Amino acid sequence: MQIAPRYLLILLLPVAVLTASEYLLGTFGDTGLLLAGVELAPMAPLIELNGRYKFLAALFLFVAVTITLIAMFSFELYARHTKRSICFTMVGIVGVILVTLSFSTFEPDWMPASFESQSLLGEDLFHTALGIGKLPGCLPGGALEAACDGMGAFFAMKYLLDHVNILTSLAAAAIIAGMVLSLAQPVGLDRRSKSALISEAMTLQNAQESTQRYLYCAGVLLTIGMVLMLSWMKWPGPMIADPDLRHAHDQVVSSLSMFRGVTYTVLILSFYMPVSLILKVRIERFKQASASVGETALGRKLEGFDIRRIASMDAFKSMIAIASPILASAIGSFVDLSVFQ
Repeated sequence: MQIAPRYLLILLLPVAVLTASEYLLGTFGDTGLLLAGVELAPMAPLIELNGRYKFLAALFLFVAVTITLIAMFSFELYARHTKRSICFTMVGIVGVILVTLSFSTFEPDWMPASFESQSLLGEDLFHTALGIGKLPGCLPGGALEAACDGMGAFFAMKYLLDHVNILTSLAAAAIIAGMVLSLAQPVGLDRRSKSALISEAMTLQNAQESTQRYLYCAGVLLTIGMVLMLSWMKWPGPMIADPDLRHAHDQVVSSLSMFRGVTYTVLILSFYMPVSLILKVRIERFKQASASVGETALGRKLEGFDIRRIASMDAFKSMIAIASPILASAIGSFVDLSVFQ
């Protein structure tokens, strides 16, 4: 199988979505929110540990999912595609990774209008609340003592998220590229023969299955990503002693998570819709070509994008996969962490 280089331009659409999302937050969001003088709850050390263990659980699950998805894509890429197709794909993946790393949770200072996501929620609160957490490596004589610089558990959050963002970028790029590779076609196919029609029918059927598979993978990755994001966003909130301030901060967390959920949903649509529409056109052309030579049975097998299937379970599952990041953020908004105080 070989992908035409022009189809790799679809990779630019998710990049545009990420750029627009970060521009909106960096330009119209409050990246300098301060919550000075926040009083912590009496049981703050235990509440902090509760949030930390939830964060570590979400992180561990996310890493396991990303590694699995990357391995699945890598096997499929090298098993089914030509060296030329692999080279084109790797160039596209590297480009996506560079951009997504630039828009990761903790952004480099050289980015225009750069900000770190926790600054939207009050960076001083994160330093104050998570700073009370103790890490064995950060204690005097520990291996990370110099790097911790008295940041406590905040160092753990920043350190782990900085490193997991590399996996996040690679997994996201792999899924987007996997979706685009559904458009790859066999090399050297003589389309005038009956055997060519059969081969093309199998190719189109595999493409339909591949787009659905990577759609579900994108939904899983970004939903687990939302769980990880909510775990660190909600980490310091329950330690706020003032119930009114705690509630107000939790509402801001919910709103920001909803924005991220919408961004991820639009991100999925940005590469799923072009691929599915291109496949729809190919299927319609194939049906016409097969009918012209009396092979209508082949065309009837390809009903993956038929309008009559909109009300089917397959369409419902696709909608759930696309909207899963929004659903995850909405569910997270109903979690009341004050019960842990």
